[in-house]
Amino acid sequence: MKKTRKKPGKLNLILICILVVVTAGVNIACAVFRGTLDQFLGSRSELSEELLQAGNSLADQIQAEGTVLLRNEENTLPLSGDNKKVNVFGWSATQWINGGSGSGQCATLETDFLSALKKAGVEYNQDLIDMYTDFLDNRPFTGASGGALSTFPEEFSRLYEPSVSDTEYYSQELLDNARAYSDTAIVVLGRQTGESNDTPAAQYKQTVKDGDIVEDDSRSYLEISTEEEELLNYVGENYDKVIVLLNTTNTMNLSFLETIPGLDACLLVGGTGANGTQAVVDILYGEVNPSGHLTDTYAYDFATGASYANAGKNGISYYTNGEGLYPDDGETTNGNDTGKPLYEGVAYVDYVEGIYVGYKWYETADTEGYWDNVSNDFGTGYDGVVQYPFGYGLSYTSFDWEIIDNTKGSLTKDGTVSVTVKVTNTGDTAGKDVVQLYSDPPYYDGQIEKASVNLIDFAKTDMLEPGESQEVTLEATVESLASYDCYDQNANGFVGWELDGGDYRFMVSRSSHEHVAEFTCNAAENIQYPVDSYSGAEVHNLFTGDDAVDGVSLDGSDSDANITWLSRADFSGTFQSEKAPERAMTDNVRALNLYTPEMAEAWIDPDDEPVTTDADNGLSVTERDGSISELGYQLGADYDDPQWDELLDQLSKSEMEDLVRLAYVQTAALPSIGKPKTVDLDGPSQIGSFAFWWFGATGTGFSQPTVLGQTFNKDLSYEFGQANGAQARQLGVDGWYAPGLNIHRSAMGGRNFEYYSEDPYLSGVMSANTVRGSLDAGVYVYAKHFIAYEQESARDSIYAWMTEQTLREVYLRPFKIAVNEGGLTGIMSAYGRIGAVWAGGSEALLTSLLRDEWGFEGTVLTDYSDHQQFMNGDQMLRAGGDLWMSGATGGKLVCETDSNSYMQALHRAAKNVTYMWLNSEVTRQNNIENGGDPTYIVEYHETMNIWVIALTVFDIVMALAIIGSVVYRVRKNQLYRKQEQNS
Repeated sequence: MKKTRKKPGKLNLILICILVVVTAGVNIACAVFRGTLDQFLGSRSELSEELLQAGNSLADQIQAEGTVLLRNEENTLPLSGDNKKVNVFGWSATQWINGGSGSGQCATLETDFLSALKKAGVEYNQDLIDMYTDFLDNRPFTGASGGALSTFPEEFSRLYEPSVSDTEYYSQELLDNARAYSDTAIVVLGRQTGESNDTPAAQYKQTVKDGDIVEDDSRSYLEISTEEEELLNYVGENYDKVIVLLNTTNTMNLSFLETIPGLDACLLVGGTGANGTQAVVDILYGEVNPSGHLTDTYAYDFATGASYANAGKNGISYYTNGEGLYPDDGETTNGNDTGKPLYEGVAYVDYVEGIYVGYKWYETADTEGYWDNVSNDFGTGYDGVVQYPFGYGLSYTSFDWEIIDNTKGSLTKDGTVSVTVKVTNTGDTAGKDVVQLYSDPPYYDGQIEKASVNLIDFAKTDMLEPGESQEVTLEATVESLASYDCYDQNANGFVGWELDGGDYRFMVSRSSHEHVAEFTCNAAENIQYPVDSYSGAEVHNLFTGDDAVDGVSLDGSDSDANITWLSRADFSGTFQSEKAPERAMTDNVRALNLYTPEMAEAWIDPDDEPVTTDADNGLSVTERDGSISELGYQLGADYDDPQWDELLDQLSKSEMEDLVRLAYVQTAALPSIGKPKTVDLDGPSQIGSFAFWWFGATGTGFSQPTVLGQTFNKDLSYEFGQANGAQARQLGVDGWYAPGLNIHRSAMGGRNFEYYSEDPYLSGVMSANTVRGSLDAGVYVYAKHFIAYEQESARDSIYAWMTEQTLREVYLRPFKIAVNEGGLTGIMSAYGRIGAVWAGGSEALLTSLLRDEWGFEGTVLTDYSDHQQFMNGDQMLRAGGDLWMSGATGGKLVCETDSNSYMQALHRAAKNVTYMWLNSEVTRQNNIENGGDPTYIVEYHETMNIWVIALTVFDIVMALAIIGSVVYRVRKNQLYRKQEQNS
């Protein structure tokens, strides 16, 4: 009897259908999300060994020049060459911090401190290290990416340190052996901050042994713990040489250096990047002479700071509905444990300190006698308040200064102030010195607010051998001395930038407090600057009272804020030691809370002309091979070239809309004009370091930007920009989210490590040089975060209130310098609100000020818009923004999209983004023609496109599976029919 074959059933047919549907679905999804796949799994390159080594060498130099010697009693440092055995104390020594967490992190730590000691031939007590490792062998929470994620400060900012009195860890045998091992103790104190977290006002300590979390609300995270204090007391009593290393991303309270005996030396090393620890060891042993200077004021008590009570998580205040209830506008975010909704806006912070940020507060208060009644264990007056002033830094050698020449006579409107200083190394060790120039303008009681000490220039010498001299010249324009009088406080009928008549004192200084020499010039009369000297545009209030372009005054004067601003006329009566009280949200503020279609309709200008789209003009900014065309170079060199209009007319509406709304780590292609898709990545310290594990993070891991600021070396900042730009280009990256230009308004700022300083001038000059360096390498940057982004707590929603003088003199100034002196073409706006309006959607900020007044030519990108109701792409575009970082899948423009005004905004955005890219190519070409450093003139070498390869393999496998299934079914059908025929 013949075996009967079954007819092919439904299962085989279902399988074939599934294979076809899955294959089609995957390919369709890849087509739809091509841009995102290109970012995460696209083409990859590798750095050349030459470029990587150049970056690593530069990183070492930055760390070497940015490390600050704070204390060196009896010349404890450098250690002698025969002192090659040391005890390293502190759990943090085993968990070295290379930087903060989040977008500004350094993703790799290739050489920690212990490895650097070993590489230098220095032995350390392994028994101590083993004890710390047994205590806890890793840092449980490492922040926004990498390791265990934490967005809660009590987790991320947790402290771990065994107690010296705990014999389970510090046995008597261990301690006795350590003393016999070496008479030198190096104590490492570590503090790490990062994105989404400001430092807590209390300490959260894990005992590890039982896992309990102990809260100590008597000390903040930035103070030493009781365990660290106990350890420092112990080593101070028992070791001949004690060196404290501050491996911290933020300013710490260092009063313990004065109260604990036996602490001989202290180095502020900051976050050292991937390899910077080798420079730290070189400094310890005198191979390198430290030349870093502080970019922040170190006070004995943070509470003496004018911003302290109104900064960080504890400085947040909340709006109510007028009846003590909180508006139900959003959801709890950022680890907020108050139960009050945040992102759509009930949290606010008042910048009550005005212009008196950092040293400008401490020095001006000293001038006014505010500290006269201070008397404590640290000293009297100013000396009892400030431990280390801004600009402070010691050296292993000594320098004498001689004033060779300086400006004399009257100040003129278009004039400059300069001084030439002869610096002579009078010690016996080669070293570099930093000369600082400060101004003290005339202040008239109750009139324009002015600080009595203002940094206006600085210079760093070359390496000077003993007995060698160098002349350095420091210079500032008279215009840079101007104050912004937003209230006509001197009653002369003028609002804007001006200099009062009177004597201007200039101080040649080693720090903001130690002045070596001074000279005086006179302004015979009031000097006014009614127009911007860079753009020629008229300057007037844009954020104040009836002139507020966005509709609500930035100082809260028309929204019942009743804010008292710190005033030099009465420091005692206006200093605020408590945060602002809760207040009701007024209707005019609430009206701007979220952007509505009605607002978009009201924004339409009926006089706007129609926009041509889809024209066939035959223009392209690139050649067939992808190289820049002659037209591309012409347009990249001239934002106002008339050929722009004809080129942009070729664009389709959909192309421009995709460009605007798909801006997550990229700019979309504009095929109609030949603009390719470009790649943008985070990484102020390392290209590709944040949330891009697929990228390999192969760029050099530089020290945190604060360390770069502490170098006070403009040339190093330029070379840093070149190196990072060149590495980005070789890795296939066209732009990077950097540098960070926000201000260290308080020590608690979670992302202070991403920023340079408490001083706007230093921040601006260092960033301008970084911008120029990157552009010369052919890579554009997005300076961030524009504006009023000085804390992480409630960052997704917070309303920041201040005077327009404060905004312009402190927070906008670094960006203005970067635009004018650095050629900045890209800016990233901030998460929160400037006054009542989201910074990314403020017409006053992005159009009236940035473009119209400053003459900025380039692109404004939003920060990551994870709350799109609030961070609205429609609002951004109409306010003057260009790119909406709406996420991996893109956002949606929901307001009217047919008006001439809307189409004009799309045209503007397409032009700005294309110009930014082309201008970087033009700048690179100019650098080549001018003989730029060939080390940093590189090309992008594509190696492979990961997702395309993966998709191809997938398609081949699926095709074979489908073909096999079909063949199987056909053969089964044939056999079945044959069997049927035979039967």
